[in-house]
Amino acid sequence: MNERWFTRAVWTTRPAARQVLAAMALAACVAGCGGAQEPSRDPLLADPPEGSDAAASKGASSTALDRGIAYIKNEKYEEAKQHLLQAIEHEPGSAEAHYYLGLANEKTNDRAGAEASYKKALASDPKLEAAALNLAALYLDEPARPDEAIAVLSKAIEQAPDRAALHQNLGYAYGLKGDVANASKHYEAALKAEDTAATRFAYGAMLFEAKALDRAAMELKKALAGTGDDVAALATIGRMLGPAKAYADCVAAFDRAIKLKPEAEFHVRRGTCRHELGDEAGARGDYQAAIKVDPRFAAAHYYLGLSFLAEHKPQSAIAALTEAGKHGGDTEIGKRARAKVKELSARLK
Repeated sequence: MNERWFTRAVWTTRPAARQVLAAMALAACVAGCGGAQEPSRDPLLADPPEGSDAAASKGASSTALDRGIAYIKNEKYEEAKQHLLQAIEHEPGSAEAHYYLGLANEKTNDRAGAEASYKKALASDPKLEAAALNLAALYLDEPARPDEAIAVLSKAIEQAPDRAALHQNLGYAYGLKGDVANASKHYEAALKAEDTAATRFAYGAMLFEAKALDRAAMELKKALAGTGDDVAALATIGRMLGPAKAYADCVAAFDRAIKLKPEAEFHVRRGTCRHELGDEAGARGDYQAAIKVDPRFAAAHYYLGLSFLAEHKPQSAIAALTEAGKHGGDTEIGKRARAKVKELSARLK
């Protein structure tokens, strides 16, 4: 399932523009930790662009608009709607009022109302990037409508060809369609405008999902280099670097994640990458460390069993795999562990 990693605009202070990177969320471990999880794509945040017609518009609706924005800042969205509707009644062509009404509608789960308001904002001010970002973000939500998002963002880029957020969203939209060439073009344009770890991550994730693993690894390594002490980001990057066969970088990512938060899953994933590097002793140490953190973590017992098997220690392997089967239950890893125990036991008879 595709998770979200695109840009959305919201208020912060009016009218100055700024962007804040949202944290990359930690993906849950799949049963057995055998493959990388898709990254979470939490939004970036931005204000209406400085100098836009929307940010400059004032008039009879100013007081109502200001009150509506104040209620939005206090997360009182229904109250905000009343004042924003008054502002629109006084000034029907206020792009800013329509934009904030769209935001209030979206916050109260009125997606149709939000879509209509963002469209009206753009009809009044085609340069209002925030409205384009939010309208496109609605189209990129479930159920995804990438073609409509592409149409909105392409028009917005005509007005602001060097805006990183618009290119990043276009990259994401084309990625949903499996159009790697166009997605790559817009991620590259976003990076040219503003090179950030988050954009490298999003680009790498798109390439990873498209099975372009060598290219994905290149971008994810750059994302890793620019990522600070964000455990979720480090772990998610590490989950993709392993299947992308960048095993040393996978180990480096989990080294940092484990230092911050020694979770059992992190040890297992680092162990599997160490195994691929030929460091079986280090891998086994990770599996054993994972069991100390969580004795019921089936994946740790399973990979420990395989490690013992690689070292030609079948009895130790059977013991570890039996534990994996017990704690794994009806999961895929539990079933594989029990099948392996059955196979090894037959061989030893």
